[in-house]
Amino acid sequence: MKKTAVSIAGMLLATLALASPLQAQEKVIKVGALIAISGPIAFIGDPQAKALQMIVDQKNADGGLAGSRIELTTYDTEGNATKASQLARRLIDSDKVDVVIGPSTTGESLAVKPIAQEAKVPNINFAGGEVAVFPTSPFIFKTPPYDRVVVKHMLDYMNRQGIRSIAVLSSNDAFGQSGSATIREVAPQYGIAVTTVEEFGSRDTDVTAQVLRARGSNADAILSWSNNPGPTIVLRSAKAIGYDKPIYNGYGAATRQLVDQAGTAAEGAYLSSMRLLAPESLTADDPIAPVVTKLAADYKARYGTAPPTFAAHPYDAILILEQALQKVQGDLTHQKLRDALETVEVAGANGYFRFSPEKPQRPG
Repeated sequence: MKKTAVSIAGMLLATLALASPLQAQEKVIKVGALIAISGPIAFIGDPQAKALQMIVDQKNADGGLAGSRIELTTYDTEGNATKASQLARRLIDSDKVDVVIGPSTTGESLAVKPIAQEAKVPNINFAGGEVAVFPTSPFIFKTPPYDRVVVKHMLDYMNRQGIRSIAVLSSNDAFGQSGSATIREVAPQYGIAVTTVEEFGSRDTDVTAQVLRARGSNADAILSWSNNPGPTIVLRSAKAIGYDKPIYNGYGAATRQLVDQAGTAAEGAYLSSMRLLAPESLTADDPIAPVVTKLAADYKARYGTAPPTFAAHPYDAILILEQALQKVQGDLTHQKLRDALETVEVAGANGYFRFSPEKPQRPG
């Protein structure tokens, strides 16, 4: 009887050992992230990686996204488009991710776009340039506003300030060139003439020649379009030659580093930014204030510093992904996830997102 009891107990334990993994099996959403954590644009990518890890940890602690635990795989692109495309293939082919978020920049996103589209894997990128999504591709989404949206806002403000002509200074990368082309196209709609267009390298340490030509064009102001440190170099060079007209900076410069690095050269300059740069300025009736203030408070509590606007891009990507997963019926597939992403309406830190299955035209 004793041997029989031991035998029965052993059989019971063996049965439980086989059953437990099946009973404990959980739903998982595999998220691959391409972020420029190091390299020349780490000031963009590092806070993105931190914000992403923070919200993933928060969501997993709360049960995941629509009941699915997030399995996050993050690769450092170093801001290199070639490396971004190679790592995108690795995420898709080897890691078998359900969705790719990132890369951090317009140039990288342009390189990843055809890969994600060919593989039919949803991609939510962080590109500012509208060229990263237009012409449209069914599997490509983004979280920052188009550069065209920001350009229009800035030109409208400049017009109301009495600016009638501008000199455009932009970086010679994908983000700078997209913005420069958009500025030249849109400026006449606001009664503003473009007197000269100048470019500089994203790693140039002096742009005195370009600022001198801007001053020589007799423009009422300079519109600088680049990710930092370009705008910092423009401000320093302008101060060095005694340039005394307004300088406006696009949202690629929306970081406290601009003030820290430019110092007194930043005095009197204008900067376009999303709400996250100044969450304390939001009113109670702002529909995205709760998201912005939560992100700002949580990020500062975890990392000891306020988040730059770039941190909102991956944060919003997870919020968008969460709502899409709530609409997926049955087993998760790339196609089902893509279809669900097209129906999302959600308040994010960058604004209110409203996706649609209708194919949009290039914005005018």
